[in-house]
Amino acid sequence: SELPASFNPNRYDPDAWMRLARRAGARYVVFTTKHHSGFCMWDTDTTEFNVMNTPYGKDVVRQYVEACREHGLKVGFYFSPEDFHFLHEQGRTIRRRAPYAQVTNNEKLFAYNKRQLDELFGDYGPIDVCFLDAMEAGPVAQYIHRLQPDCIVTRGEMPTPEQDIPEPKPGPWESCFTMGTQWQFKPTNEEYKSERRLIEMLIETRAKGGNLLLKVGPTPRGTIPFEQSRRLRGLGL
Repeated sequence: SELPASFNPNRYDPDAWMRLARRAGARYVVFTTKHHSGFCMWDTDTTEFNVMNTPYGKDVVRQYVEACREHGLKVGFYFSPEDFHFLHEQGRTIRRRAPYAQVTNNEKLFAYNKRQLDELFGDYGPIDVCFLDAMEAGPVAQYIHRLQPDCIVTRGEMPTPEQDIPEPKPGPWESCFTMGTQWQFKPTNEEYKSERRLIEMLIETRAKGGNLLLKVGPTPRGTIPFEQSRRLRGLGL
């Protein structure tokens, strides 16, 4: 609840982000619209806990979508159906591994998520990819298919191993890796994978028929750290 007062990525430049993504060889990008915390990065009518009520005060998702399209990249959304802020408002204990934390056992949570998906898949044009991060995401995936039948759901409908490249398997899959050790930006003492290691990971993933989803963690100011941009440029070279 303290986040909105200090959230101000005033150096966020999605055009620069997408130029870098294209240079690295990316075909699609996936942006975190809402993580488990429940904080929404778009102009939503569903909750006050969103980016418009921060010092930044601008719709980050809209800028991201427009930049993706400008640079010819497929548009992807990460979305968490699990929502700690909503559970707190319900007076529930904040947990992931509890029946009430899942849309399959919490009708009001599912209804709340559907209202948010109506916005994300109704106000921003065609969305190419969606990554649903929840223990039980099936009903949410089906709802997205009703809203946009051409949208590919990765996590929620296909294997998405984390920090691991599996043996070849039938059907589509996507390996998710951090560039360092953390999923978010780690300001000090981060240990990044070498450019050589990242290139080997990309080769192995593609050779086995999968996709590589490589995590980029921007700073609180909205910039991509030099250590990360340097590795993305190395991938491009």
